[in-house]
Amino acid sequence: MSTYGEPTMGTFTDRVEALAAVEDLARGRAGLRALVVWGVSGQGKSTLLSHVHATRWAGAKYGLAQLSYLIDPTVAAGGHGQGPDLARALLEAIAEAVSELCPPEARRALMRDYRAAQAAAQAQWQIRIEMTAAHDSRISNSPITAGGPSPAMWHALYRQALVDGLADLAEGASAYPGIVLIDTSELLRLADEGARRDPDAGAPAADLDTWFTATVLKRLVAEHPGLRFVVAGREPLDLPVSHARVELTEWRPEDTAFFLESRGVPGELTAAVHTVCGGTPVWTAMTADLVLQAQRSGRPVTADWLRTAAAGQPAAGWLPAKYLERLSDDDQHRLLLAAVPRTLTHELLRTMCTDVDCTDSDFRRLWRHSFIRQTPAGRLQLHPLVRSAITAYLHTQYPRRWAAAHRVAAAYFEDAGSPVEVAYHRFAAPDTDSRALTTWWQSQVTAALDGYRLDEANLLIDAVHEAAHPPLSPPLRAHTTYFRGRVAYFSDHYPAARKLFGQSLGLYRDLADPRGQADTLRSLGNLARIRGNDTEAKGFLDQALELHRDLEDDRGQAHILRSLGDLARVRGDDPEAKSLLDEALGLYRNLEDDRGRAHILRSLGNLARLRDDDTEAKEFLDQALDLYRALADLRGQAHVLWSFGDLARVRGDDAAAERQLDQALRLYQDLDDRRGQAHALFSLGDLARLRDDDAAAARLLDQALELYRALADRRGQADTLFSLGNLAQTRDDDATATTLLNQALELHRALADRRGQAHALSSLGNLAQMRGDATAASRLLNQALQLYRDLPDRRGQAHTLRSLAIPAQLRGDDATAVRLLDQALGLYRGLADPRGQAHTLLSLGDLARIRGDDAAAERQLRQALGLASAGRPESDDLVRWIRQSLGEPAGEGGGPAPGMPE
Repeated sequence: MSTYGEPTMGTFTDRVEALAAVEDLARGRAGLRALVVWGVSGQGKSTLLSHVHATRWAGAKYGLAQLSYLIDPTVAAGGHGQGPDLARALLEAIAEAVSELCPPEARRALMRDYRAAQAAAQAQWQIRIEMTAAHDSRISNSPITAGGPSPAMWHALYRQALVDGLADLAEGASAYPGIVLIDTSELLRLADEGARRDPDAGAPAADLDTWFTATVLKRLVAEHPGLRFVVAGREPLDLPVSHARVELTEWRPEDTAFFLESRGVPGELTAAVHTVCGGTPVWTAMTADLVLQAQRSGRPVTADWLRTAAAGQPAAGWLPAKYLERLSDDDQHRLLLAAVPRTLTHELLRTMCTDVDCTDSDFRRLWRHSFIRQTPAGRLQLHPLVRSAITAYLHTQYPRRWAAAHRVAAAYFEDAGSPVEVAYHRFAAPDTDSRALTTWWQSQVTAALDGYRLDEANLLIDAVHEAAHPPLSPPLRAHTTYFRGRVAYFSDHYPAARKLFGQSLGLYRDLADPRGQADTLRSLGNLARIRGNDTEAKGFLDQALELHRDLEDDRGQAHILRSLGDLARVRGDDPEAKSLLDEALGLYRNLEDDRGRAHILRSLGNLARLRDDDTEAKEFLDQALDLYRALADLRGQAHVLWSFGDLARVRGDDAAAERQLDQALRLYQDLDDRRGQAHALFSLGDLARLRDDDAAAARLLDQALELYRALADRRGQADTLFSLGNLAQTRDDDATATTLLNQALELHRALADRRGQAHALSSLGNLAQMRGDATAASRLLNQALQLYRDLPDRRGQAHTLRSLAIPAQLRGDDATAVRLLDQALGLYRGLADPRGQAHTLLSLGDLARIRGDDAAAERQLRQALGLASAGRPESDDLVRWIRQSLGEPAGEGGGPAPGMPE
């Protein structure tokens, strides 16, 4: 197998410093666990690693991991669904290298077990990633499902399972020390190529490099004490273990001389070769190939010929053309075509060679070129510097042949099911219908995102950047920027997503592209909603809706209406939410979109549940459950069962609530959905808390908190700490309650979650109030009130105004208390919230009684009883409290003190 610029094995004499550093690593000097070798392209990094590997330098054992597979279309067969899976391919290469240190029998056994573990991991997590992505992404344009897990979380868990399998292999190989050589580490940043070409885009990393250094390498070093690494690439990676660094730069004249002597190049050419190649190893090796080929053909080159041919140009500008001229016509034709695809098989080259033969021996002859090597998959790759120069020559000298070769390659990869390579070749030589090509590419990226195949989406975007002739056309620049934002969004890189969406919106506006604007505004709206900025979210979504209406795009309108409806529900604007969701439901029915209907019916059921319209809530949720069952959507069923459980809890039917939440929990367990399990445990814990079963509540909430921490789900942790804080408060453990609520507040601040902050501040204010610290209570509650007003969240405002009335009443300021309660009552009436109205009227009635206005008290308490008792049993806490205030017999019950927010 050839490697770039490789001399005859055993006569490698340059890079003395690098070889000495490898020897230090092999001998374990200075406690080193790794060596980083870096330098710009063409400096001989791959050659160095191949030499060390082949000669067993310093008597050590080596395993070689070539990362060139990351641009090999064969990785497409290994991803989630049909897409590339760069993480799994990376670990496969490292596993092969680690196992290479072992005896053959042990190696076979380790790799057999490793591959079984990786296949099991993929089978386990793939279905969850795809189901979660499919569940809501097409509708909400968001990776976040209502009450469900993020595909980003499943992806992280999948990667963790892959690392666990590799760690088991390393532990099994721990009896065999050695060095793993990792070549071309810059490909760990493959999905960042577009961001590096456009540094202003702010695109996030694909995180392969960070994941490799911070997680994979660290774990391997811990599991295998005798394992060391050499990592070679264009840029130095910052490794988390003790390591040395060596930079490879251009050869000195004596290095060039040593190398050329090892290749048998006449000494009188050394000075000229060094001058015209600038000491760059890859060009020096190519020149040596040219000299030796010229000698064999009887047309030797001289030093003057080299200087004349170069004419002061960089090697890339003259050497490939002169090299090709020295080949036979057929060999030249084959080499020109071989440079067109990014990786090459004999079958592909034979398909492209319509004018010449391409036999097995013809294909094997390509290996003799120093700038061509084999990938682990058996394909051929040209050194990127040489390939770039040869394709530029082909494009300039033979433009029709160049375009035809790209079209043949695109057809070949289309048959092979490699959309990334199809995109690369189609954009390299686009046909006359560029709009159809762009539409096709957008559909491919969208399908990859809908399936949460982020590697594939990134590679499709990169293909355009690499293939399209710079600068990108304005429409392509807008589209690639928007899709980079989508990838960032689905990866939970929200600041980068916000920046990219802002840029793409400006680009689409410059293009007067309404659909592009609508898509971007929808993404901005959903992003703002996730981050708790409701006003901004509504502004973006309203603009998107108008654009979709202008376009007469019913599906786009339905998606936006659903987002707006859910946003209105969260803000507490129930009538607006109902109107928007009803409109979306009508559109989905017309479109015969059952999944869209199910999502809307679930949202309508949750809305009715919050409005205490239990009959309507049950009707909507029953319809949603039927649709999810028809769609065999287990996660949708679990979400609805969770809503049914919460509905039963609010109705006071604790047995039904527990039964339905348990059913949801079992479904989440069957799906191995740990976040769903955490949500169900959280709800069961809250149910136990409200039943005054403090021990069960603490146990269930602690289990939920443990799962959220394992998932690194800070929002889930914050919500659970909030609930545990309220539990501690009911147990009169004010110190613990304060600690837990402050922890929840800090997490919500770190998440920039203003609604979560408001909830925590409100509870801390109520806690201060119960301690008798009216000053702190007013301060905290007023902070919460301001946050609720900023959101705006009318229900939160109403609850907080009720709470603020209590310290006013305690300090004897009845006028302020009445004013605050009247404001709360107005908000509850606007929300059509009978329970909130009943709570507030109860407080107003009690105040009127204290003031001696018995007639007003009786009137307000009777109004409260009418609102609270509709459809409720006599044992309902609120009904019981109102009857007590009226001096009437009350049923059995229990719960929080009257006048406090629910």
